[in-house]
Amino acid sequence: MGTIKWILIAIAIAYFIFIVVNGYKNAKRITSKRIYSDFHVHSKFCDGQDELEDIVKAAIEKNMPKLGFSSHSYLPKEKDWPMSPEGTKEYKNQVNELKEKYKNDIDILLGVEQDYWSLADDLEDYDYVIGSVHAIYEKDTVNSAVDGASEIFNYAVEHYFNGDRMAAAERYFELVSDLYDKTKCDVIGHFDLITKYNEKFMNEQGIPFVDTEDLRYIEAERKALEKLVATPVIFEINTGGMGRGFRTTPYPSERVLQFLSEHNTPVILSSDAHSKDNLCYAFDEVIELVKKYNLNLVLDPRIK
Repeated sequence: MGTIKWILIAIAIAYFIFIVVNGYKNAKRITSKRIYSDFHVHSKFCDGQDELEDIVKAAIEKNMPKLGFSSHSYLPKEKDWPMSPEGTKEYKNQVNELKEKYKNDIDILLGVEQDYWSLADDLEDYDYVIGSVHAIYEKDTVNSAVDGASEIFNYAVEHYFNGDRMAAAERYFELVSDLYDKTKCDVIGHFDLITKYNEKFMNEQGIPFVDTEDLRYIEAERKALEKLVATPVIFEINTGGMGRGFRTTPYPSERVLQFLSEHNTPVILSSDAHSKDNLCYAFDEVIELVKKYNLNLVLDPRIK
């Protein structure tokens, strides 16, 4: 009887330890949360809503290890959303001051979202550069924007591309394909931004705003991808359209992600946040796409 008693006690103790350890693991699994960094972030220096320091404080509250600011580069004909020349200087100064002030709390990077049509003569001042195309006609960037109101893009199609929407898409991807050559950017911003209104039009009219299944579109997209993956660039998976309610999926499309996976091209998560509340927006969703396509995820834009 004594032996059986001690065996039963040992079993009870082992079971108790199993319950405690398993409970701890489950609790840890439930409460643990992925920690992300974000490098495509806008402030009041361009078209963002918040001051730089307020964004830094929000990032620290989220336990973000790194934060990269990427204000829009100066464009002479655009008054509302890029930085001014004076603002650019002040932007650099303030970010560098915040780097020092919060160096024990977060790693802050000075970046810029370099527009295709901006001058590229002072990019060495930045820790990294995001290259982006926002307009497809140099002489009229205001009325050829691909991320303004849909009516603006329609104007460009009618006035600059003789009503040929696919010609406008081909021009867009031609410019995107040239981003590295022109800017030596580290990151390709929102690769297929031209599809911004596709979900809205599909829901309302039953047709996409830009037909991504058109053979001319597919060929233009492919040519741009083939040129860019041969350069040392990172592609961002950008949730900006999601955060502002235009889309339920990130840029770029899953077809593009599949291509990037096949070429082992690095990708980075990006919120394109214009509000501190959208830092790391929907990154938990996007990480599932990273897993699905076995993408080469990097955690810092400075990999050159």
